[in-house]
Amino acid sequence: MTVFFVSLFLPYTIDFKATELRQARRQSSNGNLQEGDRVVGRLAESRRKRHFKSTSLSLTPGAATDFEKIFKSYASRSAGEIPYTDDPKGPGPNEPRSVSWGQSRKFNQPRSTATVHPKPSILSRPGTGGEDKVQSFLDGTKERPDSKEEQGSPSALLSDVDWVVKAAEQGNGGLRNAVNAAEEAGLLPNKLWVGTLGMPTGLLKDETRASIAEILEDQFESLTVFVGDNEFEGHYSHFCRSVLWPAFHYQMQETPRHTEYDDYSWGQYMKVNEKFANIIAAHWRPGDSIWIHDYHLLLLPSLLREKLPHAEIGFFMHAAFPSSEVFRCLNARNALLNGLLGADLIGFQIEEYCHHFLQTCSRLLSLEVTFDGVQLDRRFVHVKNFPLGIDLKGLNELRQATEVKDWVTNISERYEGKRLIVARDRLDAPGGIKQKLLAYELFLKRYPKWREKVVLVQVASSASELPDLETEVSKIAMRVNSSYSTLTYQPLVFLRQDISYSQFLALMSVADVFMVTSLREGMNLTSHDYLHCQDGKLTNQRHGSLILSEFAGSASIFSGHELLVNPWDYKQCTDAINKALEMSSERKQRNWEFLLAKKAPYTAVAWFKSFCKALKAAHKAQLSREPSQVSALSVNTLKSSYNTSSLRLFLLEDGGTINSHKLATKESVSLFEDLLHDPKNLVYVTSKKSPEQLEPLIEKLPNRVGYIAENGCFKREIGSSKWETLVDLDKIKDWRNGIRKVIEYFQARTEGSWMEERRCLLTFWYNNAHDPETAARQASELADQISGSRGSEAIRVVLTKGAVSVEPSDVTKATAAESIINALPKTPDFLFVAGGARGDEALFRWANSQDAKNIPHVTTLTVGSHATEAKSVLPSDMTIANIVHTLILPG
Repeated sequence: MTVFFVSLFLPYTIDFKATELRQARRQSSNGNLQEGDRVVGRLAESRRKRHFKSTSLSLTPGAATDFEKIFKSYASRSAGEIPYTDDPKGPGPNEPRSVSWGQSRKFNQPRSTATVHPKPSILSRPGTGGEDKVQSFLDGTKERPDSKEEQGSPSALLSDVDWVVKAAEQGNGGLRNAVNAAEEAGLLPNKLWVGTLGMPTGLLKDETRASIAEILEDQFESLTVFVGDNEFEGHYSHFCRSVLWPAFHYQMQETPRHTEYDDYSWGQYMKVNEKFANIIAAHWRPGDSIWIHDYHLLLLPSLLREKLPHAEIGFFMHAAFPSSEVFRCLNARNALLNGLLGADLIGFQIEEYCHHFLQTCSRLLSLEVTFDGVQLDRRFVHVKNFPLGIDLKGLNELRQATEVKDWVTNISERYEGKRLIVARDRLDAPGGIKQKLLAYELFLKRYPKWREKVVLVQVASSASELPDLETEVSKIAMRVNSSYSTLTYQPLVFLRQDISYSQFLALMSVADVFMVTSLREGMNLTSHDYLHCQDGKLTNQRHGSLILSEFAGSASIFSGHELLVNPWDYKQCTDAINKALEMSSERKQRNWEFLLAKKAPYTAVAWFKSFCKALKAAHKAQLSREPSQVSALSVNTLKSSYNTSSLRLFLLEDGGTINSHKLATKESVSLFEDLLHDPKNLVYVTSKKSPEQLEPLIEKLPNRVGYIAENGCFKREIGSSKWETLVDLDKIKDWRNGIRKVIEYFQARTEGSWMEERRCLLTFWYNNAHDPETAARQASELADQISGSRGSEAIRVVLTKGAVSVEPSDVTKATAAESIINALPKTPDFLFVAGGARGDEALFRWANSQDAKNIPHVTTLTVGSHATEAKSVLPSDMTIANIVHTLILPG
């Protein structure tokens, strides 16, 4: 079996050798290169000049000392150093350096041939004459007038022959660490990475592409997805980074984006997902497992499900998932959700994101959701949280590097006598750098005793895509240093470029405080790294304090930690800094041990094992439930079991197997009498109806029939005329009045709907509503509101086509059937369960487990074609009456 690890970026990329210049390099009298002498690629002179700020050390605004010059910029790190990072979104593994498309600081790679996308101006919308131009951009057949100017026209090309495979800068480092750890643990015998090279490929010749793809597949276990530069630019830079990333982190676009712009980026997003699907489908073999990662590929699960109906497909979201109120603002919301629902299993970092996703499916798609998944017409999609952890073994190996130890010594000497606060974040809105600096400024103002004693080292791991934010942050940094610096003291070191990971490990080892103020973040594993760096193995300093935003995913793991903060509350953050600095050594150690114990279960290997196990279980359950996998009932086998049995129990649902409105007809009476003619047979009718609704229908039926009413809330034993209550009616009274009011509210706003009230069940019927579309939305809103407000109440909300039902969750038809068997003097050796309603699935699941409890002959039979727990389906040319007639015939 091979596991496909699918993410936007491969762990590898290509470094090309530049060819000789077509003409001798000419220098002008002042030593500058002449215009035709530039080398093509990401190291082109024009791009070196354009990105000089991000690749060279830029001192903090208002810097009063040269202390920060000890930090080497990321661009100047040694060529052999491979970044190792664990934080999934931000300074770390997902896109550890966040290098933009076409701007690598390390490799010789082709320039992008992408044309400029339509600018988001509300002055150019459909109907204003811009449609043809937009389509030409989508097709890549027309270039904007200003695109040539931006691309330049260099005179030399990179070699198509001389290239090497290098470890990529972009990609999901947390995933790579988990895969590497699983391999070392012997849990992953065969794998294939699937992704792009993280560089423009439009200028590559076909033979070069083929050669790269062959080498990567044969030697690096990687399948390369080649996408056009236009496609990737629209997919990643525009839709992923400008639409999905902000939305998933509660940073919705404030400026209007017109349809022209949305159509462009959405079209490219779909194309890239389709290319991934084609590559995977061509290489997948039965038994292989497909793991898809992150928001770049939300459409891929359903695309693969169409091509590979029986494939094992899992999806894991490394980023946060927003509430339904935020997600519903996306134009492509339904398509994105339906894309995800092609998976067998959808994993999120924490329970909160699972809840948001389930709530979104309920509200926007009108789907029935449970606490652990989404019910589709023919499938059940499991949803579960799998917190991603760090690879401790790999981290410790890196910490032992000589370079790290040298940096520990260097930084300790340079900042001797100072208390260091260290932070590392993306310079974007969700990263929270602005909020952190404002809180630090307030801290220096409110606690003057710490001035000249504390230094905040803030690393910005990527250049900002928001110039206004970068300007504002720079102004704050300038104000802080201008206000509190002296000739020998600088309170803030703001590194507007990344540093080597060796330097960062050293910083975490010597830091008194590590501060994370993310406004929203999937996990933030860098905080986990920090805890291990504070074990005292590299320094005499131990047990530093972690200040963590409550909006980072890790906050759910570290629940109860006394230094969790709201990054918007600057006073709270200020007090947390002071508290962390004043804390006694004993208290720091207790906090450190508390956090270490909290994160102990969550490691890279544990994540891999739990996700793998859950995906296999979900896929196995899915296969067994698919209508195409459920075999038609073998009447001959059933008759053989029937003839050899001594005590038989029949559980027949009154809707799918028996027409509930004709229980007292001659045909129904005959059916029951035929079964009850044999004293070995015990017959029960299961129903969603209340006892009061059933009574008029069963007066003429044989006395030897028993009943289960309201999906297991009541039962009437064989030969009895009394109903036994199987649920606590007092608890039901506690919630039914509140639920009734909610249903009445929606009923009043949905013409043609009505409420049905039974003793334990409440149902909102909208199947005959005047406006079906509006009614469906109202039903989804109702189901969502009840689910969100029920708290600890033991109730279940069932959303089906035409109805929303609320019923107790601690009783089912299965619990009622269990009580029937327990009351019998002898355990039956033949069990026949037939049904077709949603409530019968729990009964099927229970019955299927009875073969391990001394019931050798168990048959579960469903009526119709839908995803089911039943082991057999009723043949189209038969009825329950036909089956009964066959069973009772002699022979």
